[in-house]
Amino acid sequence: MERLKQREKDEKIEREGEALSRTKGPYQWAMYDDWERLKQYYKGNCQEVFSPLTTNDDTVLHVVAFAGRSDVLEFLISLVTTATNNDLRNLRNALVLENSHGNTILHEVAASGNLEAAMLLVSHDKRTRRELIARRDADQDNEYEPDVDASSRRIVEIENKLGETPFYRAASYGQTKLVDYFNKQNVNIEHHLTRNVDRMSVLHIAVINQHFETAVWLLEKYPFLAKEREDHGFTSLQLLAQMPSAFQVYYRKSLWKMLIHKCLSEDDNVDGDGDIESRWIPQFSTACFSKTLSRWPRVFSIVKQIKKEKSLSELTHLLVEKDYSWVESKKTEKDKTISLVSLQKDSAAIGGDGRERKKYTIYNYTPLLIATSTGILPLVKKMFEVHPQAVEAHDIDNQQNILHMSIKHRQLQIFRLVKRSRAITSRLTSRIDSDGNTILHRAADMTYYSPDTQSVSGPALQLQEELRWMLRVRKIMPPHYIMHRNNMGMTAEELFNSEHAKLLQSAQTWIRGTAQSCSAVAALVATVVFAAAYTAPGGYSSGGVPVLRHSPFFTIFIITDVVSLISSLSSLITFLSILTSPFEFKNFHQSLPLRLLHLGFAFLFFSLVTTMLTFTATAVLLIHLNEGLTRSLLYVAAFLPVSVFGLIQLPLYAGFSHALMFLFKKVKKFIISFFPVRKSSISKGIIEC
Repeated sequence: MERLKQREKDEKIEREGEALSRTKGPYQWAMYDDWERLKQYYKGNCQEVFSPLTTNDDTVLHVVAFAGRSDVLEFLISLVTTATNNDLRNLRNALVLENSHGNTILHEVAASGNLEAAMLLVSHDKRTRRELIARRDADQDNEYEPDVDASSRRIVEIENKLGETPFYRAASYGQTKLVDYFNKQNVNIEHHLTRNVDRMSVLHIAVINQHFETAVWLLEKYPFLAKEREDHGFTSLQLLAQMPSAFQVYYRKSLWKMLIHKCLSEDDNVDGDGDIESRWIPQFSTACFSKTLSRWPRVFSIVKQIKKEKSLSELTHLLVEKDYSWVESKKTEKDKTISLVSLQKDSAAIGGDGRERKKYTIYNYTPLLIATSTGILPLVKKMFEVHPQAVEAHDIDNQQNILHMSIKHRQLQIFRLVKRSRAITSRLTSRIDSDGNTILHRAADMTYYSPDTQSVSGPALQLQEELRWMLRVRKIMPPHYIMHRNNMGMTAEELFNSEHAKLLQSAQTWIRGTAQSCSAVAALVATVVFAAAYTAPGGYSSGGVPVLRHSPFFTIFIITDVVSLISSLSSLITFLSILTSPFEFKNFHQSLPLRLLHLGFAFLFFSLVTTMLTFTATAVLLIHLNEGLTRSLLYVAAFLPVSVFGLIQLPLYAGFSHALMFLFKKVKKFIISFFPVRKSSISKGIIEC
């Protein structure tokens, strides 16, 4: 029995495969835009218009509609009508023909965004429906009874298997013009704003697919969509708050792209045509330049990104204006206060390791807290601008405010934004969450820690950044909260030591291995330059004096050799001091990273540079080069190893630059505080000038 079923299944698959093989030519022509050959084929094979062309039961009508070719689509429709002697029922069947996903031709056109093709199909639909209904009413024998339902259904109302109408599908693909066109077709709009499968609104799908211009249009037409929730309970703003990549401005990462952006006009015509010139109306002084630039593909992508950024900013403002989820947080459980004694629960009841088995989700977080956790600074700023009181909101379940969220997710920019106001900071720092954790406990917790959110590389520098977080939070904490114990009976310091034990071990191994490797390199460099100091290029005279001592390159040789020796020995001493240091938490805050990056690597890199200068001076002295080009090539060859070393160690020097900025700010603050009179007098002098 099973074999019989399998045989029937195989035979069915074989028949379908043979049928598709017969249409592989039209399929290839459609995929490679050979529309003339496609038209010629179907002109001689009109009956094949309804035959499947793909494994999803797409006919040539579906494929052409998805490609957005209104001219070819009109040609195929004319074939359907002429081949059947203007039989309206055949044309009607073509308009409502569905593929395996339930998509009609209009669904495919909605995805392509071709307004002309959509208008063509809707006009044919109106005409065929009107005439078929008229014939049905005039025919007393009810000849068209089987087609009554088909003739009465409008193609703009037909849903696919996901419950999506053409209106919904156009919105999901960001085709704003088609959305506006379908909206004007006197449709029952309630039927189009959600899909049946998961009750996801059309605004949700536009936000998820990052079609922000379409989302703005929908929100302006139907403001109530801002409060709609999908199956998981998320509003559109909550979904947007989980999309940090949408807020990244990629063209600002390149200088030349920013210059192009400045050259283009800020005036944006949303209702223009699809070409770039009609969307952007430049000022008279930059009109020609803007149009010339906009013809370049890369510039076109920058313009699209700028438009997307503008639409996102507008959408954010509209959604934030309609969001009052932060008000609900006032309905909380009883307030928690400071505790210096252990309130640890029975470990048998909550787990053998003493940790409460509690899984946190973001379903009940407000959009502000979600945006804080994902680090979307523009959205947080907009919330503060529109609803300043939202800063004091906290989630109902966990009792965590924006400080808790920014600290535990290590979102430094948002933390600094909140910290700008001392009044707000002092009101938020005393909040204790449902687990008894203060904000200092959140700085000590590594549950949500991710190295990807850090701007440093290497376990030692990551541990240093974690220690800095503890210091940042400790500075704004009320002193009597520092010794507070959470529900597990741990202070923040105890929690930090427990959570960061593995990171400490990794940092110890990493910094020890790095110091050992670098000390070996430093010793090798010192050996080479020490030997070079007693081997003068060109040799010595009979009196023991260097032959080439009068050459300026000999002076360069001596100076760079001595400097290289001093630098390499200093680097060696620094790395040896690291190896003999205690590798405790406190040492990773300043001492060890300072010696590794600020001293050890700096001396080692400088010794390599001066060593290559010594080599260059020696080569010039020995070969007696006079040609400028040859000498320049020698310089380039000499500095190639140094450049390679610098590029390889670039991630570490990123941490080095952050440390230098930190030291610069400290020195600047000290100078300003130490010379207040001089500062004011200088300011006064500047004003007088």
